[in-house]
Amino acid sequence: MATLEVCTGTGGRELHELASEEMLVGRDQFCDIVLRNHTVSRQHARIVRAPDGYYLEDLGSLNGTYVNGHRLEGRTKLKDGDKIHIYEVVTIFHSGVPRNEDDVNETLADVPLPEEIARTRSAARAMLAPAAAGSVAADSASEVSPQARFRAALKISADFEGQPDVDQLLPRILDTLFEIFPQAARGYILLEEGTEGHLVPRAIKHRQSEAGHSMTFGPISRKMALHVMGSAQPVLMDDTPADAADANQSVFEVQVLSMICAPLKGAARRPLGIIYLDTTELARRFTQADLDVLASVAAMAAQGVESAGAQQTPFDGATYQRQLGTAKQMQLQFLPQSRPEVPGYQFFDYYQPADEVGGDYFGYIPLPDGRLALAIGDVAGKGVSAALLMAHFSAEVRYCLATCASPAAAVDQLNLDLASELANYHFVTFALCVLDPREHKLTMVNAGHLPPLLLRGGKLEVLCGEGGLPLGCDADRRYEQIELPLEPGDAVVLYTDGITDAMDAAGTVYGGQRLQQTLLTAPRKIEGLGSALLTDVQRHVRGRLQSDDICLVCFARD
Repeated sequence: MATLEVCTGTGGRELHELASEEMLVGRDQFCDIVLRNHTVSRQHARIVRAPDGYYLEDLGSLNGTYVNGHRLEGRTKLKDGDKIHIYEVVTIFHSGVPRNEDDVNETLADVPLPEEIARTRSAARAMLAPAAAGSVAADSASEVSPQARFRAALKISADFEGQPDVDQLLPRILDTLFEIFPQAARGYILLEEGTEGHLVPRAIKHRQSEAGHSMTFGPISRKMALHVMGSAQPVLMDDTPADAADANQSVFEVQVLSMICAPLKGAARRPLGIIYLDTTELARRFTQADLDVLASVAAMAAQGVESAGAQQTPFDGATYQRQLGTAKQMQLQFLPQSRPEVPGYQFFDYYQPADEVGGDYFGYIPLPDGRLALAIGDVAGKGVSAALLMAHFSAEVRYCLATCASPAAAVDQLNLDLASELANYHFVTFALCVLDPREHKLTMVNAGHLPPLLLRGGKLEVLCGEGGLPLGCDADRRYEQIELPLEPGDAVVLYTDGITDAMDAAGTVYGGQRLQQTLLTAPRKIEGLGSALLTDVQRHVRGRLQSDDICLVCFARD
C-alpha cells in the first residue's frame, strides 16, 4: 500500500495510507489528509490512484504544490521517494511503507525548500525589515475616517460591475484611492505585458495634478515591485533604504517616506500587475490597516481586469471556475488563521464558501482587559460587491469595537455605516459575543442573525432570539445587548444559514430542528461537537452540491 509521509514540523511524522481512488489534501477538516498550516489551501491538492500508479494534481491552490523542487503544473505521476511541498509542508511519497522511523526522519531533514519558496520568504524578510524598523507616528491615522474609507471602497466595487474598459476602470480606482488616502502623493497601476513580463503603467495619478491625471511616470521601488510580483503578497515599507542610490536595487525618490503595494492576483495565481501608493508626509505614514484596504481593492481590480479581457474572448467555463476558486482564496486572507488561546476555554470554527464568492464572515477580536469578541455575519447578495463588503466589514467590526463604549454601541455604529447612501443596496445579518474569561460572562448583540444556541446541562437554550433587523436596513435602528454568566461545561454555537438551509438531493433542508437534535447528542468537547454537526450536515446533503456558504463558530467553558 502506498503512503504519504508528512513532516509535522517538530521532528515527528505522520503516515497516511493512500487507500482510496482519490484522496484530497488540504486544510479543510473533511479532506482525507488534513494539514494544519495557514499556507495550505482548504482543498489544496489531490492524489489519484490509477492502474499504472499514483498521480498528483494541484487544485488551483493559492500558494502552489511542488514536486522535487518544481512547481506542479497539471497532473504528474509520482515515483517512490518524491519530495512534495504542499507549499511549506514537507511530504514524501512512498510506493510502500517506509522502512523505519530513523530513516524517515533523516530523509525529512534532508529535504530542501524549493528555490521559489525560499526566494519568496527571503525577499519577504528583506522587504518587511525596513517597515519593522521604522517608527510610525502616533498620529499617522488619516483624516478620512474608517467609515469614509468603507463607503469609498463600496464605490470602487460599484465601478467594477459592468465596466468592460480597463483604461476607464483603472483611473477611477486611483481617483477613489486618493479619496480614501488623502496623504497619498503618487499612485500607479502597472500591468504585466509582453512575453518578457515587463510592468507597464496603465493608470497614473499625482497629488499635485488634481485637475487631471499626470502622465509622468516617476520612479518607484524596483525591489518592491519585483517582490510583490514574485510573492503575490502585499508589502508596506517605511523610510528610504540605505541603498536607494543603487539603481539595481531601488530607485526611490529621496523624499518618499512610506509606500504600500499590492498585487492584482489573477486566476492563474501569478499577479497581473500591481497597485502602488506612496506618501511624503512624515506624520501620516501608511499603516497595516491601509495595506489591508489596498490589498482588497487590488483583489477586486484583478477580477475587473480579467473580466474586461474576457469580453474579447469566448466564455471558458474552466477559466471561470478557476477565477472563482482564486477569489475564494483571497477572501480567506481576511478570516482568522488560528483559534484563540484563552485559559479555561475551547474554540472551534469552520468556514467553507459555496460555488459563488463567499459572503459569510467570522472573526476573533482581542479587546482590552483580556476580553475577546467573537463575531459572525452573512452578507446579503452574491458576487464581487458582496465579497468586497465582507472583507471591509471585517475591518469595520474591529474599528467599532475599539472605539465604541459597549458591544451594543458598536453594532449601532456598524448599522449606521451600512445604512449610508452608498451602501443601501446591501444588508448584513450579524451576531456579536464579547467574552470576559475572568468574570466568565458573555455579552451578546443580535442584528437579524440566526440566534446563538447555548448548551447547558444536556439542554439547549436559544439566545437573543429577537434579533430584529439586519444591519443596513434602518439607520435609526438601535440594538440591545444581553448578559449571560457562563457555567463550567457551557457551550455556545454560532452559525449561518448555510447549515440550516443545506439541501439533500430531494430538496429537503437540514433545518433548525435537526441541528438542535444533533447538538444535544454530540460530544461535549467543543472539537467533537463542531465536527459532529458538520459531519451530520455532510451526511444529509450527500449527492448534492453545496448551495450556500457554511460558517460555524463554537466555544465552551471547561
